[in-house]
Amino acid sequence: MSKKMAGTGVLMAMMPMLLGSVALPAASKPEQQAPMKAPPAGLSIMAYNVKGLPWPLASDRSADFARIEARLLAMRAQHAQPHVIILQEAFTEPAKAIARHSGYRFVVEGPSRDLLSPVKPQESDREFIEGASFFKGERSGKQVSSGLILASDYPILSVRREAFPAFACAGYDCLANKGILMVTIAVPGSTTPVTVVTTHMNSKKASGVSPARSLYAYRRQVEVIDHFLARYRDPDLPVILAGDFNASSAERRTYLAAHSAANWTTKRRLPIDNALQHCLKSDAPCGRTIPTIAATVFQKGRDWQFFSPGYDASIQAIAMAVPFGRERDGTMLSDHVGSGVTYRLTRALALHSPRRRSIV
Repeated sequence: MSKKMAGTGVLMAMMPMLLGSVALPAASKPEQQAPMKAPPAGLSIMAYNVKGLPWPLASDRSADFARIEARLLAMRAQHAQPHVIILQEAFTEPAKAIARHSGYRFVVEGPSRDLLSPVKPQESDREFIEGASFFKGERSGKQVSSGLILASDYPILSVRREAFPAFACAGYDCLANKGILMVTIAVPGSTTPVTVVTTHMNSKKASGVSPARSLYAYRRQVEVIDHFLARYRDPDLPVILAGDFNASSAERRTYLAAHSAANWTTKRRLPIDNALQHCLKSDAPCGRTIPTIAATVFQKGRDWQFFSPGYDASIQAIAMAVPFGRERDGTMLSDHVGSGVTYRLTRALALHSPRRRSIV
């Protein structure tokens, strides 16, 4: 089913960065809303799983969504809102409306409920497919969309969507048409746009099936992301991959790290970094004001952001904030943390695009 990963120097160099542990900070007071102001040629991105599940999976969450909208609007009034917000589990109309109600001009959705994947099952998938359970939602068809929403203050130049194959899911996750959303965004102050990719991968315990079954689906989804990026990523542009990666186990992290290091970059020549772990380094520019809850977010392995330069421009993570963590009363507006990273585009790396011929 999967490609065998060779033990290359690039992979070995990236594995500690993507899998390395971090020390959890001591318990602290609930953190307050933080600004996400960006410098010229800067872009701030917040990923947030808002738990917009339909009834009866979740009760009416309109009040929480209204509070999310109000906070984003308050940040906007201070010119400190994320330039881009990426929502997961925005299945219901009130959840989808968060983007528009928060003042974002450009809003796109991920794969719809009916979007079909171009990926066909392999012979090695047959046993997994035959083991699908009706009672766990694996034979009920897609009932909702991917739940992915991307909203931007800056113009969106292009959009691509792809659903995960209908067979590449496990348990209750099969009820949603999860997949990938890719957009190209024009960044003021930069002549080079940025590619932003988001996804929401198969859950583990919440899927309701065995860890082995959910892991099989997870691996297949990682491979779909590999092929998607190989086909559609423009190597000249910096790329940010943000979403709910559900990398909550060592097996998932190992597989995700191996593939992201080897297959999410162009011919293994472009580095890739996990923004959360990068900012947790004491000497990193974004580590100077790192929220204490960030280490917990990283350890959970769900709400991650990866970033990688392009041949036309490099990219740096320079700040991090957690606009949506724990409230003053200890509650949360979702079962996830809404964290954001501010990036700055810089001069291109000393590399040449494989698309271009050198003129001697």
